[in-house]
Amino acid sequence: MADEFGVSPEEIRRALGELKIGKTLLVHPRTGEIWMAGPFSSVETPYRVVGSRAQWFANCAWDMLGVAMIADESVRIESRCTDCGAPMSVRADPRKAPAEDGVVHFLVPARRWYDDIGFT
Repeated sequence: MADEFGVSPEEIRRALGELKIGKTLLVHPRTGEIWMAGPFSSVETPYRVVGSRAQWFANCAWDMLGVAMIADESVRIESRCTDCGAPMSVRADPRKAPAEDGVVHFLVPARRWYDDIGFT
């Protein structure tokens, strides 16, 4: 981005940090680099979404379903049970209801997700 706009990387980090576009784009609090561009994560997370042409990391269990929708293809979601650590794999297709039963548990109420989004 710095090269594209002819400015320093520090200026880009500052500008990203000053964006006021809700919670769509968040920068990492320590590095200033893009951290989350909802529903995508720029860093490895426990929520891997694998498509036919690419794979992505989602920020959370909720976002992994959003990645599937944006990818607009059937995907495999790989994660782990946060209770017992067992590996989990789920198919998601933006054109069909889920064929598998499952439960997603959120530790934090939705109204408090952005109090500490890194934890949430």
